[in-house]
Amino acid sequence: MAKKIFSCCLTGLACQIIEVEADISNGLPSFSIVGLGDTSVQESRERVRSGIKNSGANFPPTRKTVNLAPAEIRKQGSLFDLPIALSILIASEQVDPKHFINSIIIGELSLDGSVKKIQGALAIAQHAKERGFTRLFLPAQNAKEAGLITDLEIYPIKHLKELILFSQNPASLKIHFGNTLERIKQGLKNKQSTPLFDQIVGLQTAKRALCVAAAGGHNFLLVGPPGTGKTILARAFAELTPAMSNKEIFETTKIFSIAGMLEEEIPLIVKRPFREVHHTASLISVTGGGGINPRPGEISLAHNGILFFDEITEFPSSILEALRQPLEDKFININRAKFSIKFPANFIFAATMNPCPCGYKNDPKIKCICRDYQIKNYQRKISGPILDRFDIMLEVPLIPLRNIFNNGKNSETQILRQTISNAKNFQIERFENSPQIGKNSDMTIDEIRMYCEIDKETEKFLNKAGEERHLSNRAYLKILKIARTIADLDQSSQIKHEHVTEALQYRLK
Repeated sequence: MAKKIFSCCLTGLACQIIEVEADISNGLPSFSIVGLGDTSVQESRERVRSGIKNSGANFPPTRKTVNLAPAEIRKQGSLFDLPIALSILIASEQVDPKHFINSIIIGELSLDGSVKKIQGALAIAQHAKERGFTRLFLPAQNAKEAGLITDLEIYPIKHLKELILFSQNPASLKIHFGNTLERIKQGLKNKQSTPLFDQIVGLQTAKRALCVAAAGGHNFLLVGPPGTGKTILARAFAELTPAMSNKEIFETTKIFSIAGMLEEEIPLIVKRPFREVHHTASLISVTGGGGINPRPGEISLAHNGILFFDEITEFPSSILEALRQPLEDKFININRAKFSIKFPANFIFAATMNPCPCGYKNDPKIKCICRDYQIKNYQRKISGPILDRFDIMLEVPLIPLRNIFNNGKNSETQILRQTISNAKNFQIERFENSPQIGKNSDMTIDEIRMYCEIDKETEKFLNKAGEERHLSNRAYLKILKIARTIADLDQSSQIKHEHVTEALQYRLK
């Protein structure tokens, strides 16, 4: 008689409970797996066969059929090895199924019966809890990761024989008690390094612009000749961003778990991700997708963090144009013939570029050697719609070398972090009743009308500036968002004329 146990599969960031049942009947020796499993699932027959034999159990020499239901869902990956092996042991009456009631079993088997690490354990543990399961049996290497989910009994498995012994004596397997988010975060505070931002000399205007970007979550583009410090400014920007909330930490950790990028000892992403992408990256690696089971790309790995394109003009136009929708909607859909997967992509887009191919256009000391058509072709690599999605566009000048020795050490990072944190707290309070909005840059037209009101004189000034600079409607709204963030940094509930004036300075003429 077939005996049913439960496992789980991943499709993008979504999980699906899978019923695993085995039937043993008379007939010629055979082993078949049905239920729309891919190649890795079909290959599990050999891993299961060897794993059961090397665990001291008997592999039935008769006809064996394993069904993975629902049958219409394509199953992928090796995490079904352990539940398939257990279902056969239950069907052959070598294991009592009563100990696995209301449990999820996942894990990949080696030929010697040991259990190997899988991807997406955190997402599976969360889904198991949401579906009302009370126990999770999984590889020991994933125990700390799954232990972030409370009110769920986590049983780490190193070898298939441990699962067999557990069915005979439940006390033989100890429950793993994971650390809470707060305890792990407290332990990581002792590993902070010297801030990179304090090592940057001068460039006060650029630093101020980055503070505004960090406080409101605004996209920014730094333009300037080679050697001005654009790249190091963008890399140091990550130090200014406010700390992630527990909700953001969990969302980000879940994405990295599915991508298989979590550390075993500290399976938690506490700092905002900073994903620096090289211009040779493929479209799929940036946006996500690929294969039967699409994977998150760099824009999803940068969720709640920063995506950095150094020398953005070197990137293919196909990649840049593919960012238009995620930058606007904060997510990306990966569509296939039989399903569609939605990946989150709410990130700060940071980029740098030179003003021309040689890099010295408008430089007062070094003559530009580029012809007009070369400059136009170079700047045409970034389309107007992409440029329009940058909230802040700023020129970074080349500072004199002697200024490096005229500036001593400073510790402005801590002060700036506190100021930015205060501005972030204003936004948290402001958007308390709008959970879909976490920062000023996320505001829609309704929130802009509600929170970005300016007086008549300032409105006339902004309208005139918009006409002179030929600002699009999107750019006009972005200036209001930036002005709102500047007001937050000044702890002002009202957007003043000087806030709008400063916001206009962060748009290239």
